[in-house]
Amino acid sequence: MVYSIRAPGSQKFLAKEHSAGIVLAPVRKLRASLGSDRVKEYDAPTGCMVINPAGVDSTLAWSATRENAVISISPAALSELAGHEFDAANVELEPPTFGTVDLWALTIAQKVTAELTGNASPNELYLDSLITVFGVHLLRTYTGRGKQSAPPRGGLSPDGARRVREYLNEGFARKIMVAELASVAGVSPNHFIVAFAKTFGMPPHRYLVNLRLDFAEKLLADGKLSIAQIAFVAGFSDQSHLAATMKKYRGRTPAGYASARK
Repeated sequence: MVYSIRAPGSQKFLAKEHSAGIVLAPVRKLRASLGSDRVKEYDAPTGCMVINPAGVDSTLAWSATRENAVISISPAALSELAGHEFDAANVELEPPTFGTVDLWALTIAQKVTAELTGNASPNELYLDSLITVFGVHLLRTYTGRGKQSAPPRGGLSPDGARRVREYLNEGFARKIMVAELASVAGVSPNHFIVAFAKTFGMPPHRYLVNLRLDFAEKLLADGKLSIAQIAFVAGFSDQSHLAATMKKYRGRTPAGYASARK
């Protein structure tokens, strides 16, 4: 995932992963090619998306400052999603024509950009959830496949919910991805995101944040570790990340919480 504002220039690119570039502010007279020497000039409004499949080279030149987000998904990850969506892992992306606007992709790109550019460190599980949803959108919209898996009607099964709860309780301090939680629950990654929220009343990333904050507050009350040490063992990137997250979700800072407990 990349958010960028770039001055006029040009680039040549050979994608190692499936990449989608979404225009966040309109730009005129882009000159681009994809998988051939044929160059096309077009205007790109906000929400315009270009898909660059893995292994396909491309060129791009622009004469004005451009703002965009790029979301990349590995071929292995997209194949895994396709296995759940279509019962077939071998799928081929069909890039839209230059200038195509995709408002759903724009919505996801804006959420990704907001998370990447916010004051606090990005929430990795939240970003992974957004990429999973985006990958499913690519499969359903740009592969020519009509079949879609049925959306989940309810939450996780009691056994699935128990396994996920135990898994998160034991490993909340480390980096956790949607795919591994879905595997623990025994459902597809896309279904997991919806079913988890129905079961626990909040999305996975918020549940994980609560576990980390609960643990941090216990350590703060104990008073044996510094705030920086607590941030590390509770799964936050640093002390400022802990402080910003606690202020956002609990309405207090670590220092304020520790003082109130004395």
